[in-house]
Amino acid sequence: MSEGVELQVTNLDPGIDQRDVRELVTALFTEYVTLSGVNIYRQEGGGLGAIVKVGNLQEAQLAISQLHKRKVGTKRISISHLPMDVVDLPRKEVVALLQSVPGGKIQLFKFRQMFEERFRGSISVADLHRMKEVVTLTEDLTGTGRMVQLNTNTVVGSEEVEMLHCEIHCPSSQAGWAERRVWEGLPDVKVEMDVLSLNIRKILISHGGSVPLASLVHCYNADFDPLDVEVADDGKHGVPLEHLLQAVKGIVVNTGATGIKKIVEATPENLGVKQSDLVGPPPALAGQLITFTREIVDMLKTIPGCKLAFYKFIPRYHHHFGKQCRVADYGYTKLKDLLESLPHVIQIIGEGAKTFITLAHKAQVRRFTNDLLKMLKNQPEKQFLLSSFSLVFEKTFFKPLSIYDYGVCHLTDILTDIPENTIFTEDVNEATKSDTMISVFRRDQTQEEVMRTRGFAKEVVELLRHSPDLSICFNKFIPAYHQHFGRQCRVGSYGMTKLIELFEAIPDTVEIREDGEERMVQLTKDKMIWVVGEQVECVVKTSRARCVALVELEEEYQKMFGHLMPLGRMGVGRVEEAVELLQSWVRVVNGKEGKMVVTVDRGFIRTMASNVRRLLVEQDEGHMDLVDFIEKMATRFGSH
Repeated sequence: MSEGVELQVTNLDPGIDQRDVRELVTALFTEYVTLSGVNIYRQEGGGLGAIVKVGNLQEAQLAISQLHKRKVGTKRISISHLPMDVVDLPRKEVVALLQSVPGGKIQLFKFRQMFEERFRGSISVADLHRMKEVVTLTEDLTGTGRMVQLNTNTVVGSEEVEMLHCEIHCPSSQAGWAERRVWEGLPDVKVEMDVLSLNIRKILISHGGSVPLASLVHCYNADFDPLDVEVADDGKHGVPLEHLLQAVKGIVVNTGATGIKKIVEATPENLGVKQSDLVGPPPALAGQLITFTREIVDMLKTIPGCKLAFYKFIPRYHHHFGKQCRVADYGYTKLKDLLESLPHVIQIIGEGAKTFITLAHKAQVRRFTNDLLKMLKNQPEKQFLLSSFSLVFEKTFFKPLSIYDYGVCHLTDILTDIPENTIFTEDVNEATKSDTMISVFRRDQTQEEVMRTRGFAKEVVELLRHSPDLSICFNKFIPAYHQHFGRQCRVGSYGMTKLIELFEAIPDTVEIREDGEERMVQLTKDKMIWVVGEQVECVVKTSRARCVALVELEEEYQKMFGHLMPLGRMGVGRVEEAVELLQSWVRVVNGKEGKMVVTVDRGFIRTMASNVRRLLVEQDEGHMDLVDFIEKMATRFGSH
């Protein structure tokens, strides 16, 4: 990337003077990126164009997101990446195709159609013009239209041309040179992943390490039991075979220069990581892309099989979210390029009119894991039997389970892909059949981590006592903790991996409740009474007379803490009922002006507690009958 990335700027306003175009283009781009070169040229139609050079792919994406379709003068400029280099043009494929045609000459439209059918990629007239040493474009004087002809002196080997079909199971001799070779993509199937994985590896070995995707079903059925192919591709009766291949370990589906897909071994040479994958999107666009990926997942999971036709993506997005999907906002000019930049979330399967978008296998595993954890945490003991999976799923999500929605044909296929230390499975035997118990994985805390967790519980109380309604949004807890205590909240220090697990470890202190789409962290009722009791005690102590009229207590509380007493959360409807719950801190007495709230004598409570403890310790078993207890307290200490 040290050489930079070149972008093409077209559709410039012809009314702008040629001398001002360079200055105008430079000013537009330098507002967002650093330029290392600007070249102005005249296009074939006479209009002006510009080629600008930016530092790297990140800056190119940022420039496209900010300037593509920007109105300059009377025109909206168009920005795109430069066409492929001359050396990358598909010469070998063009030669191989024309050599199969009698005389090496054919109508231009027919040639382009055959090229797309044979090599799964398109070739433009401009690309053919750039290969003058290989082909010649001519106007046929006999009225048959424009022709493309192979040059007689062409010396380009065709031995490296990728074949669309397997030569063993789909020999090319079966079809004439002009016959249509349309491949509609791999079908939806029902198959176990263990069986598929084993057989695919055997096919790779027998085919020399490479199998064209177009003939995979023929090759598979020739060597093994035929695949269970589903005619209906509605996502309700099977899973796309091309998607299942992504879950097979040790193989990868590669796309050749012309678009032909083939299965190869997952070696470092075949994996070929793009530099854009390593660098990531520009920081200015990262937030937008993260939001976009979440939107795609939310949209696709509402569709049976999580599968959507490519041409329906834009209207479906508009209908689902009520807004337009502007590809340029994310630094791309083509929807396919944008979706291909998200391989960890999106998989594009099929070809041509049969191109579909589905969730990538890794995204499906993450989604299934989150749903499974939600199911487990809704169970009283956070566990259930595998045989009751469908029932628990329906009770949790209020819809029947369709395992095809997770991109697999069998439940056990995706259970084996769940990350380690997420769930715990144990084989159990019940009566006449065996089953599997699924439960949330828990690592035993060390003694030091247990002590830290107890300290964390006190910190949570301290933080929430300053929050209105004694609760806080789950997503705002970490920043609030950092700001209040001046240090990070590292859940790993408590032996946990997630914040929600840490909260679950202190059930007597906090609880999580759903508030619409948000999760709220709130104190338990006992802790809430404790906090409100201390707050009310503080209100009474700071008053001039060290007492507050019962009718004025709620008003005085609001003046000091800025919010009303959380009566509803305490399970009461009136202040009088709340004070009855706070007898360890305040009590109601009858005064000259009516009922007054005063603080409880803590010295009396401490003395009483000491006497109770002394009396119970003297008993052999540490407890006694309530009636006897009251009598002995009265006779021995003069109180009850």
